[in-house]
Amino acid sequence: MFALSPFAFPSISVPTGEGDMELIFSSTLTSDTNSFSTGTLPTGYKAFQIYIKARTDRDNIHDNIAVYFNGDLADSNYQVFRITANTITAPINISQNLPALFQTPGGSGQANFFSGATMVAYDPENTTQFKSFTFLQGRHSHSSSTSSGERSTMPGSGVWRDQSAITSITFKAVGTNSNGTAADLVSGSSFHVYGLK
Repeated sequence: MFALSPFAFPSISVPTGEGDMELIFSSTLTSDTNSFSTGTLPTGYKAFQIYIKARTDRDNIHDNIAVYFNGDLADSNYQVFRITANTITAPINISQNLPALFQTPGGSGQANFFSGATMVAYDPENTTQFKSFTFLQGRHSHSSSTSSGERSTMPGSGVWRDQSAITSITFKAVGTNSNGTAADLVSGSSFHVYGLK
């Protein structure tokens, strides 16, 4: 049984059917793309748990990917609080009007490094309240540790300020290359969504 926690601790026993986690979306990219959607997700769940393993091709040692709901790409409709810590600077608190945002290795990161993140969206079918979420991510971009761009971790929480039920999830690389082109999520990045019954 899966735990409903961004830290993925084992869960306690519950009656059969209650608390079961079901895989409702799974995709591993076979080609590079800037963004993609889960399409319409099934209903009947108390929460969504999202697992991400990703990297982008941005011409930098790291990049960011964002998670949006229902195709709503307007950053102003979200708010997030996160604590970012890396190998050089002290942890910093950041409060922004952004969706859930995860750091990933970029194209200048060492080969074969992908970041990992997990996220929980609570009560996704509620139509009277805004949607709350929590997340935890870890990023390693290189085997050495000589700059702040190579290793980081970030717990956080946020809200999508919309009363609509969550019907789809969009994953998007948000970085821009030095030539002005948008970065892409690279082949091998994977995205999985579980529903809590």
